[in-house]
Order: sequence, then structure tokens, then C-alpha cells
Amino acid sequence: MKNEGGITLIEMVITIVLLGIIGIITSEVFLYSTRSVLTGDAVREATQVNRLAVDRMIREIRNVRNDTSVITANATTFEFTNIDGDTIKFVLAGTDLNRVYTDPPSAAVTNKLATNVSGLVFTYLDNTGAAIAGAPIVAPAATNIWSVQIALTVGSGAEAVQFRSQVHPRGF
Repeated sequence: MKNEGGITLIEMVITIVLLGIIGIITSEVFLYSTRSVLTGDAVREATQVNRLAVDRMIREIRNVRNDTSVITANATTFEFTNIDGDTIKFVLAGTDLNRVYTDPPSAAVTNKLATNVSGLVFTYLDNTGAAIAGAPIVAPAATNIWSVQIALTVGSGAEAVQFRSQVHPRGF
């Protein structure tokens, strides 16, 4: 009998199965890397938004007029009068971090500093660095706030990014 040089049906089926397995593994690696890039982009964007919002709050809180200019000070709202006599309020409304600006006698203007905010906490410290127990003293009396800690969380789940900062108003 003559030995013919071809491939058998079994060899062809094995080759197709092996190519299929290699294709599936390759596509899973590609999808995993694509998801990693998208997750990294989401975290980077949340970090950038978070950083800009916290920087804006720090700049403005530094400009509190004096120790009798704090209007509201609770865990999710900080309202004060700045050195120009304008009222500024930072407040969490749903999942939006808002800056409410009033330049008397004009009406209040609301600007969104960040969206998809899952947490905003203001902590108020006295001149010893201890957290103020209960509600801080606010206008018209002189406040007992010496500095303000800000904890802002933007995003959700594994993509949530938290920033913390502390600021001492110049007017105190």
C-alpha cells in the first residue's frame, strides 16, 4: 500500500478545536485589558473632578471674612460670607456638589462643582485641633471653628475616589 501524504479528519478536528481554544483565550485577554483601561479612565476622571472641586472649596473657604461670617456649618453644608461680602454655600444636593453664590443684591446662582458625588462630610475643628462636639457656633456670634476638614467621595463602587483636605480660613 502506498502512504498518501494528507491529513486525516481527526487531525483537522483537533486543529480546529485548538484554534478555537486559543481564540477564546486571546479574546478574554483582550476584553480584560480593555476593561482595565476603561476602569482606569473612570478613576482618573473621578480623581480629576474630585481634585478640582476640593481645590475650589479650599480657595473659597480660606476667604471667609471673619469669625462672625459663618452662617451654616453642619456635616453636609458650609455657608459663609467671604471678604467681598458675597455669600458662598457648599452643599450636597442628591449626588451633586453645589456651590451657591450670592452677590447681594443679586439672586443666588448655583454651580455644580461635581456630579456623581456619593459623600461629602465637613468636620469642624477648634483651635486645639479637636473635632467640635455638637453643632459649631455660627453667626451672629463668633464661631468656635478654627479649621474645616473636607472629605469628598466621587464615583461609586470600585471606581469611587475620596479626597480629604483641611483648610484654615485666613479671617479667623
